Amino acid sequence: MALVKAFAGMKSTSMDDHVESFPVGSAGLAIGVICGTDATGKIVAGPGTQVRGVSLHSHTVPTTGYVQYDAASVVTRGRVYARVASGATVTLNGAVKYDASGLVNDAAANTMPNAKVRGTKFTADGVEIVEIELHSPQV
Repeated sequence: MALVKAFAGMKSTSMDDHVESFPVGSAGLAIGVICGTDATGKIVAGPGTQVRGVSLHSHTVPTTGYVQYDAASVVTRGRVYARVASGATVTLNGAVKYDASGLVNDAAANTMPNAKVRGTKFTADGVEIVEIELHSPQV
């Protein structure tokens, strides 16, 4: 197995960051996607009713993602590797745009407030990811 630079949902630096926990909704939640809370306060992929951040990798959660009722860790400030839609364009230092599934894509309709793309996309373990920087988007 080759050593990979990073993986989806991994923090990219040890700089100051902020992580919050939210209960996962019925659909589950992939790791490394932009997510928000729904009207009941559960975390869901995509913006929900209020965008929150990016779901983090956890050593206690399988790589398939969080399941309903798990407490998902979500980075709301800091640098993290997020999943990119397959074949999508992502612009270095551009706004973080994402689709309803929480995948980064310059052509998507949603824009993450106070966030920038800080790297170029690459493939790690068969998943396209990119480094993004968040600045407390829920504020």
